[in-house]
Amino acid sequence: MEASRNFWAERRHAERLSTAGSDSTMVRATAVLHRSAPLAQAMVDTLVERGVDRSWIQVGRDAQLPSAYGFGRSAWDLVVRKDGIPLAAASFTQLGGPGSMKNINNRIQELTSAAYSVRQHDDHDFQPYLGLFFILEESDRVNSPTRNPGENGAVRSGPSPKQRLAETFAQLHSDGLYDAIAYVSSTNGENPSLYEPRADMSIEGFIEGFVNRVLSHSFSPLLKLWGNLTHVPLQLDRYREVVREARGIKRDYSLEHISIEGGQAAVFRATHKTSDIKVAFKRRLSQLEDPSARMRREIDIAELLNGHPHYMPILDFEQNHKWFVMPLAEATAEEKHEQLRESDHLRELIGSMGAILAKAHQQGWMHRDIKPSNMLLLDGRWTLADWGVVRRPRGQTTKVGRTGHFIGTEGFAAPELFIEPHKDATAASDIYSLGRVIAWALTGEMPQTNVELLPPPGPWRNIVRATTQQEAERRPQSIDELLDLIDREFSEPQEPAIARAKALLDASESGESGTTDAFLEIIASHPDDYGMYLDVLPQLQPEVAVPSMSRNSRQAITLLRALAKHMHGDGTNLVQFSEAALAVTWLHGIAISAADSNEWDLLDESIRAMCEWDGNWDQWGPQDAIRPWLRTLRGDVARIVAPALRDHPDSARHFAELADDRAVDLGIRQAIRAAIERHQ
Repeated sequence: MEASRNFWAERRHAERLSTAGSDSTMVRATAVLHRSAPLAQAMVDTLVERGVDRSWIQVGRDAQLPSAYGFGRSAWDLVVRKDGIPLAAASFTQLGGPGSMKNINNRIQELTSAAYSVRQHDDHDFQPYLGLFFILEESDRVNSPTRNPGENGAVRSGPSPKQRLAETFAQLHSDGLYDAIAYVSSTNGENPSLYEPRADMSIEGFIEGFVNRVLSHSFSPLLKLWGNLTHVPLQLDRYREVVREARGIKRDYSLEHISIEGGQAAVFRATHKTSDIKVAFKRRLSQLEDPSARMRREIDIAELLNGHPHYMPILDFEQNHKWFVMPLAEATAEEKHEQLRESDHLRELIGSMGAILAKAHQQGWMHRDIKPSNMLLLDGRWTLADWGVVRRPRGQTTKVGRTGHFIGTEGFAAPELFIEPHKDATAASDIYSLGRVIAWALTGEMPQTNVELLPPPGPWRNIVRATTQQEAERRPQSIDELLDLIDREFSEPQEPAIARAKALLDASESGESGTTDAFLEIIASHPDDYGMYLDVLPQLQPEVAVPSMSRNSRQAITLLRALAKHMHGDGTNLVQFSEAALAVTWLHGIAISAADSNEWDLLDESIRAMCEWDGNWDQWGPQDAIRPWLRTLRGDVARIVAPALRDHPDSARHFAELADDRAVDLGIRQAIRAAIERHQ
């Protein structure tokens, strides 16, 4: 600021010394008169004071930038350069003295040409920040309106030279030729004054913008991701040279021509040129906002997780989030599928995923796209990659809704991610995806959306059932809860399931909280256990069962269908008449309670299971209870029961006396009449 205030006063004083002084004073005067050296030096001092390394700053002959159109290099008063990359440059220009107004057009043309040739230089890694510092000598001439000839010999007033310059500089900035402009004027008297004609072209604004840009674009990926080299963990020691030399420059890597992975970004095998280390180079395919935002999220979370042994680290990245570099993985979980069928290997994978997710969840980050192809083997340990759709901690999201109305991969994504993926995503969402990965590993089937997929009976089956509940609140709520569940399933001696079910049944009858849910969960997880379904399940009172079944309709439907399949026995056990009667009676009770509670899906499944048993076993005792119930049905209940009877004619004809009973719902009568006619 002071250098600008005193600029013209010192310059005029130097001119007087140069014409009337000794040799020594003339030398000093010549130094002052050298273009805009005092302003450039003041800028250097300010940059250093605000944190820019002095060794990055070049002035004088070294302050040059590449230019377009064959001009080679253009001269600037100050250039900030790091690792050979020009980060910013500034031109300091003055205009003053007699006749100076005649040079305005030439001066503007020079400034325009210098910036334009730099902007047109074809180098994607070279986009320096350009600044213009223009100082005008205050005088009556620069503030007086211009006088131009008008029509009929009249004289027309125009803007003053000072105003014209302000308008021109505003246009240079608007056109993108200069990123920052300081436009000032000062007097040349004994107590000089400093003026800033436009608030948006102040000295402080110019310096602040220049410094911020230099500092923001001069940090190395090493500083952002690690702080310093000592923070790079031992497991990444062989990539230490890549980390040390990381500078966000694409030409530091040679890429193979064919990508090894697609999507919104392409992944290439690449070689770090100076170290010859093989890496993976991930480049976004679109320049639109969404792919850029995805890569920005991946880079942002790397600051938190980069040192974790089960996180796929980022080694280098481009500052506009166009690409980043990772270690080259040995394999994905998809490629290790056969190995993961073994329980020990699967536990190692899930434990590794749990460890990295626990750290992310603790800080409020949710991955939201966990699947086998994002689980990468690196130096013998499992890591989790592709955090592009990660949900930031609440309050840190830059644009709510940017990620759309569905997040993740179909089959692996939790149901709530189809509805409000930002609002509803929790740790339980990632835990659901882990459960689906377990099911995929043990069955070899790719999960389908909203289709249950369970491994064979055993500890993993119970784990998958718990983690893939449709309702998020029914799953383990944290990674710690999940790992406790896994430890419990694998470490506790397993008493027979039927014994556990009977114990829970007793507890349920005594009113112990949560035991009915646990009882039905055990029953549903053993669909092939004849004794569980024919001896134990019917002992649960329907009015107690229905509230729990309605809370987990998917499990309830699985359970009812499994019961229907047992009506022919299991090859070892033959169904007894008493067991058949008990099954029909229990299913009828479920249907009654479901109808009373308006649980239409549960009513539909239970009435159909009842009709299958009744049609196959024709038990008079249960029929005597069903018949008067059918007479009472009306409205929605009748509209659900009638199609079930129509689809099960062997059961419907057992109620033939209702076919002509006008007190019975018409749809039910028609279903019974059709069954009778078919049987004749």
